[in-house]
Amino acid sequence: MAAVAAPVLLARASGACGQTESYPSRPITIIAPLAAGSAADSLIRDLAQQLSGLLGQPAMVVNRVGAGGNIGTTAIARSAPDGYTIGQVSQGNMVINTALYRDTGYDPIRDFAPIAVVAAMSNVMVVSRHSPFRSVREVVEAIRAKPSGMVTYSSSGVGTSMHVAGAMFARATGTELTHVPYTGAPAAMTAIISGDVDTGFFNIPAAKGLIAAGDLRPLAITTARRSASLPDLPTLEEAGLRDYDVSTWLGFVAPAGTPPAIIERIHGALDQILSRPALREKLTAQGFDLPPLRLGGPAEFSRLIQDDLAKWPAIMRAAGVKPE
Repeated sequence: MAAVAAPVLLARASGACGQTESYPSRPITIIAPLAAGSAADSLIRDLAQQLSGLLGQPAMVVNRVGAGGNIGTTAIARSAPDGYTIGQVSQGNMVINTALYRDTGYDPIRDFAPIAVVAAMSNVMVVSRHSPFRSVREVVEAIRAKPSGMVTYSSSGVGTSMHVAGAMFARATGTELTHVPYTGAPAAMTAIISGDVDTGFFNIPAAKGLIAAGDLRPLAITTARRSASLPDLPTLEEAGLRDYDVSTWLGFVAPAGTPPAIIERIHGALDQILSRPALREKLTAQGFDLPPLRLGGPAEFSRLIQDDLAKWPAIMRAAGVKPE
């Protein structure tokens, strides 16, 4: 049997090698679990366009939204591990959702082959330009002056960094805010502009245009350090919220079992793309925080996911974040 098995195994290995050497030979689908028009979606489309040129095959973004990102992320996990379907992931669907849902439909460690973290985003606390609130202190005072839960904040969905930021804000200030989730950041910010919701905590790239246009008034940044994109804004910690620090990362993964050579091919292409000065300047101006010129590898991304899984569920429980 051994004499027969060896050639069979050799043939299989030869076939896999040929497949990776010719990769890609057809279009690549990138599944984005977040809504079209969101900050993450904008970033992924920029990178997809660059990937298409570099890999010589179209890289097509397909939005699969719903269940806080679980539907799209499950679709990534269940795709064929051949490199022709990859996906965009974030702290939300890879970490936060594991604490919010009994069954997400996927295991963030077992079901994926990490490729790379490509960016991070700070959040900015905003109100409408017509709002009476001009500082974080005024928001807190208003919450305390009204019946419990009367002040509202919107987000792009349960379990997003926007949801977590609001829950942590309420815990840090000893107040109660009512969470109003929407399908996507654009709708959630429109609700603030129209006065349907009082405030919100949005990724800077999503909110920056509306801030520049004067439709949204920024109050503070959710990270421990000020943002280079909005340097005049104080942090929430500077505004009196001790140890307050919320941001989110964005990355690419493939289904588990994708050949390492294909993972390395995609990683190398992303590394090359994100070292281009014009693209880095564009994304930084939009409010994205980019990694150093050399992109971290799959092993580093895997450690980040594992570290965050050990950290964030406990923080969320303490902040009272629950599925709605």
